[in-house]
Amino acid sequence: MSDVGGAWAGTICPNMESQLAAPASEVMEIISEWFTAQGHAVRRDFPRPGTVHLTAWSTEDEWDITIRPQSALASVATVIHQGDINAIQACRRLQEYLDGYLLGTSPSAPPRAHRRRQTVPTVVLDRIETVVCIRTRSRGRDVQFSGFVVDPGGLVLCTAHDLTHNQQVTVTFTDAVSIPGTIARLDLDRDLALVECSASARAFVYLSSGRNLLGMGERVFSIGCPNNLPGTLSPGTINGPPRLVNDQPLWQVEMTINPGSSGSPVFDAQGQLVAMIKGRFRGTSTVGFLTPLETIIEFLLDESG
Repeated sequence: MSDVGGAWAGTICPNMESQLAAPASEVMEIISEWFTAQGHAVRRDFPRPGTVHLTAWSTEDEWDITIRPQSALASVATVIHQGDINAIQACRRLQEYLDGYLLGTSPSAPPRAHRRRQTVPTVVLDRIETVVCIRTRSRGRDVQFSGFVVDPGGLVLCTAHDLTHNQQVTVTFTDAVSIPGTIARLDLDRDLALVECSASARAFVYLSSGRNLLGMGERVFSIGCPNNLPGTLSPGTINGPPRLVNDQPLWQVEMTINPGSSGSPVFDAQGQLVAMIKGRFRGTSTVGFLTPLETIIEFLLDESG
């Protein structure tokens, strides 16, 4: 995100400051739905009670949105846009979608009484607190990637590339608490690592309820820390069967994958863990590879790892 003089630089969308006839939580879902349908990655945070902050970005533009309540049934959104796309046209498209949704007049936005299921299921959003940002030094440079907690004691699973045995890392949770961690186990063949840190009572992913098999065209959702932005959510689609790469099976996915995304957990629409982001195909940010849950379980059960 661009930052000029401490303020996010861009074009403020006109007419967005007018009152919207929907609660802030509903407006958040409407706007998030629009961005994900456009292929944007979306991140949410809650800077103060009742107020929602969204950031959304693609390879062409970036958005910064603050939604605050006016009453129990009304809210106001401040929307700032920047990028290669014409700002006025981009703002107009979002405004038309919002108007069409709220009035039920647009064919692209169904009436509120018949609203389709939200793009990002609530059970997936509930997994955000399990995700961490990991930072360390590797080969004389700063490295940042993602991981997720796999037990209540704070044991973190992540990718292994750029790591060595007993290496020191910094683990940052979604509540901004940072604590030191140590690489406890490392498997470079599977590209998986476990980080031990002195955390307790943390939300964690239940591996036992995960899924091994995915369907072609199935929608999945990653939550990670790309570009050091915790809680970033990216929807995607499985678009290739498992393939052997260096004797390890990998799913192919169409999903926005940015630097720092590796190690992000990937969930299905029911919030079940199905895989972890390994990386992206070189030269693109939308074709990625996922380490299957089966490989993760094998790593955790393999005492020699």
